[in-house]
Amino acid sequence: MEIAALKARIEALLSLAKAEGKDSVAVGNELLQGALTIMGSVYGTDSLQVSSLRNLAEELSSARTKESGSLHFRMGLLSSAVVGALENLKADLEAGLVGSLQKRIASEVLTDFIQLARAVLNEPGDGAKNVAAVLTASLFEDTIRRMGATFAGVIGRDDLQNVIDALKKIGILQSPQLGIAQSYLSFRNHALHAEWDKIDRASVNSALAFVEQLLIKHF
Repeated sequence: MEIAALKARIEALLSLAKAEGKDSVAVGNELLQGALTIMGSVYGTDSLQVSSLRNLAEELSSARTKESGSLHFRMGLLSSAVVGALENLKADLEAGLVGSLQKRIASEVLTDFIQLARAVLNEPGDGAKNVAAVLTASLFEDTIRRMGATFAGVIGRDDLQNVIDALKKIGILQSPQLGIAQSYLSFRNHALHAEWDKIDRASVNSALAFVEQLLIKHF
């Protein structure tokens, strides 16, 4: 989910929390599910933020807690906690912390795939080379698209050449990386169209190294 969409969704949920005349149970459940979805996409589904909110929801619905107040009272407490979590996430967004977090997570994930591609490429045979080529082509495309979204605001499935052009215009991709990125468009097309005779191990290794350079420099 992009930053602008995250902010819009947070504002919608905060407005729902302030709405009068609505059933507190229904509002509480909607706020909880909405917050968990947003926070999961930003911090990760296993993050401390998500786990804490989920644990609180489970605690307020437990038999022991039911003795301390009515369902509407407990849902009111949950809604207050959710609003606090959303306000905190909103502050993180405004401070630019989430963007940094997302870039770090993206770097970690892509780095893991680079290691996988290298491991596959070390296996003998054309089959391993071809699998590594597909992984590398996907890594190249995903990295360029992430750069386009992060630095140039290019969101969606624009032609990859257009994304590279957008990164060129704002100076993110410059010579010699610009020319190299453009040259790997052909490699990406060959790999994704299973044109194996046009791909050798050296080109896969070279493309992997280029993607790694992009990650080190920009993420």
